[in-house]
Amino acid sequence: MVRCHPEYVHDGTWDADAFSVDLATELRPVLTDMRDPSILVRAVRISAERAEEVCAGRPMACRAGCPSCCVLNVAVLLPEGMLVADWLRQRLTSAGLSEMRERLTAYRTRARWMDDEERIAKGVSCPLLDPAGSCSIHPVRPLVCRAASSLDREACMQAFRPAFADEPRLVPADLLRRAAYDEAFRALARGVGEAGFDDRSIELTTGILAFLEEPELKELLCGGGRLPDTLWT
Repeated sequence: MVRCHPEYVHDGTWDADAFSVDLATELRPVLTDMRDPSILVRAVRISAERAEEVCAGRPMACRAGCPSCCVLNVAVLLPEGMLVADWLRQRLTSAGLSEMRERLTAYRTRARWMDDEERIAKGVSCPLLDPAGSCSIHPVRPLVCRAASSLDREACMQAFRPAFADEPRLVPADLLRRAAYDEAFRALARGVGEAGFDDRSIELTTGILAFLEEPELKELLCGGGRLPDTLWT
């Protein structure tokens, strides 16, 4: 059954402002509870859960093993990068973690300054895909990735084929899902900043790699410190 969270629907229109205000209100006490060292992780998870509640039950063609759009730039907030790094560290062996760092480093070196069209043309896929083409971090994937909402797998495959074309790349998508996650991203960024944490966004693999290679950055971020500007250069 297709539905939209009724609390934010007025005259058939989704109220993005009401959603954003409510999410920010819910995040505020979480982000100010300095007794809890995992507050940033909790805030990320709450943001994802609230966005998903808005569009739960809506159809989408995205499935495991369909990585067509996993060639695009993905920006994450620093707590999201920290969460993914922690997740990988807890689940991979030492050898697996070393291999992951090598893959992330190679990807960053190759693709960091590419725009989306260049990534598509060269077939530069996300290094977090497993051999079957599924997302290896799916339970903790970023808000931007969760917003992906293709309604037509074939159109997706066609749009992201590695070839230049004059026509725009068009994919039928659920705009409500994208809007919900976009608002969740903005509300989280605002809440993080208002609570005194570093609220900058960073390229996905660069952010994950930073927290994997320098575990002390987690303590710095959670303590309200500002991460080195060199991560963005």
